[in-house]
Amino acid sequence: MELSIQSDDGGVVRMQIKGPVVQNKLQPAAEPIGDMLGAGGYARKVVLDLQGAEFIDSSGVNWLLRCHKRFRENGSRLVLYGIPPLVMNILKVLRMHLVFDLARSEEEAVEVAQDKAPSNPRL
Repeated sequence: MELSIQSDDGGVVRMQIKGPVVQNKLQPAAEPIGDMLGAGGYARKVVLDLQGAEFIDSSGVNWLLRCHKRFRENGSRLVLYGIPPLVMNILKVLRMHLVFDLARSEEEAVEVAQDKAPSNPRL
């Protein structure tokens, strides 16, 4: 998995994942988002483009769930968008589409992150 920051306008950080989000790509206590954003990173609003995520396994879902929880605990949001059909199917089988903040596009994700639009768990 390759995680990168696409832009940071001071209000919303746009990040992108490329490659499979699987156990052998993530260390058990890995904090790639927190490490990239630095101190106070989980208090930021982040939209994460999953379009390049070829696959996600249960460890990848667990990592996203931990990130989601940390953002919520810090009064912020992590919004996922650009979700490939295979990844979405996995999220739906695990019923995680009901937990995560999801959006259809980057624009919608930014609006959800800024609390200007509700997330759409039924994507």
